[in-house]
Amino acid sequence: MSGCGGTVALDIESMARYWSQDAENYGNIIQGELASFRVEAWQKLLREKMPADTNMVLDLGCGPAFFAIILAKMGLEVTAVDCSEGMLAQARQLIEMTGVSVDLQQMDINQLDFAAGSFDAIVSRNVTWTLSNPWQVYDECRRLLRTGGRLLLFDANWNMPLYDEDMARRAEDRRQECLRQYGDALEEADDITEPFDPLKLPLSGTKRPYWDVELLRSMGFGEVHAEFDLTERLWDEKERLLYGETPLFGVFATKF
Repeated sequence: MSGCGGTVALDIESMARYWSQDAENYGNIIQGELASFRVEAWQKLLREKMPADTNMVLDLGCGPAFFAIILAKMGLEVTAVDCSEGMLAQARQLIEMTGVSVDLQQMDINQLDFAAGSFDAIVSRNVTWTLSNPWQVYDECRRLLRTGGRLLLFDANWNMPLYDEDMARRAEDRRQECLRQYGDALEEADDITEPFDPLKLPLSGTKRPYWDVELLRSMGFGEVHAEFDLTERLWDEKERLLYGETPLFGVFATKF
């Protein structure tokens, strides 16, 4: 879930340190995903949603490079960016292990150093919830897409239980059942010391993907739509049990 957007509330350096401290744990999760049904399931969905003539793709907030790797395996030219050196180190290892070619760069996704219209598609997964300035990042995406290019965002209302006591209780019940059935609950690394307060993130208590769809339409994107629950297609039974209160959604928008 590495995104690395930053303002005064959660600055870019702090976000980079936080995600670097969780990088090895997250890299292990991604390595497991790369050996699972998820590769084929995600590739099928991405083919459906990207423009038919897609060649140049940007993986935004790539983390350990799950998207970058599976897109490169599809024969696409992939650029992947993240602000966290720890995440990029994990990405380099997995890219080398899988033998694909990816242009991997360390960069703040609030200010991306690419020319306008550089990409046919921009993809991200579990990134936008981390952003301190999602408006700026979405505007950057619009700048970087060529006319007819498409933005594909995948995320969930991960922090909504912090604002809803009933949801929080259900989420905790799910976590306990996951621990009972599987012995772990995909927890973050134990040794993270960097402060991280999700209540400071503007999207933590925002009802999404409604918010994203409205914003992207107001920015001039076209063909904007959302799929509210992709879990049956992309998650295994353990993920559906653990994260069922906050299902994965997709938001798709075309630059006109």
